[in-house]
Amino acid sequence: MYAVVKTGGKQYRVQKEDVVLVEKLNASDGDQLVLSDVLMVGDGKKVTLGTPLVNDAAVMAQVIRQTRGPKITMIYKRRRKNSRRKQGHKQDLTLLKIINIAETGASKLSPKKATAKTTEKKTKVGTKPKNKPQSKVVEEKVKKEVKAKSTASKKTETITKSTTTKLEKKAITKKTISKK
Repeated sequence: MYAVVKTGGKQYRVQKEDVVLVEKLNASDGDQLVLSDVLMVGDGKKVTLGTPLVNDAAVMAQVIRQTRGPKITMIYKRRRKNSRRKQGHKQDLTLLKIINIAETGASKLSPKKATAKTTEKKTKVGTKPKNKPQSKVVEEKVKKEVKAKSTASKKTETITKSTTTKLEKKAITKKTISKK
């Protein structure tokens, strides 16, 4: 049994257990999809054509992985203008494996989501964690902030003292000049 499926603006002839590279679909690795835009279903001499789609027909597919196509380079050149432009592009693609083709009963097909792989860290019984307790981490952050504030205030004090002395010197020189 085979089917002609439309996805991503293109048509693909697929059979069970085929692997097809199609335009990017919004699904993660391992998810199952139902492609409901079936244009034609064939089984030996029996062929069912859709007008434009076959009613209640669908193709079940599983996402193997999300990938990218080969790099395509485009070069634009304007003659006698000393102007060139080189641009590259890689198309996003999805690799699908066809699981089942249903000529009727597409509404009964239910796709399955991929199970999320969880990795748990196992710790030995009786050992202490290597990380510091949360309270000590907070205490260290507070100490660093206080230290940074105190050094900043010392810097501002020295800056204000130096500016006042410079201003005072200018005022004194102006007074002495005006008195003469």
